[in-house]
Amino acid sequence: MVAASGSYNVLTSFLPFVLLFGFWMFMTRNLRSRMPAQQQPLVDKLEEIRAELERLRKSVEEREREPEEQRFGFRS
Repeated sequence: MVAASGSYNVLTSFLPFVLLFGFWMFMTRNLRSRMPAQQQPLVDKLEEIRAELERLRKSVEEREREPEEQRFGFRS
């Protein structure tokens, strides 16, 4: 009877962790299923930032092609 009691204690000591892990998995699946609808504004904003960076890169490249005399500002 002692061996059965020991295994019962081990099983009941792991039960809270198993339940916590199951609940955590349930919550992460629920959050992942809702993510695409919530993430679209973020993706749109990142696309705007990427387009602005591309515009700035082109503008800097055009300035670098200008002769030194036409550039405005201090150069070292």
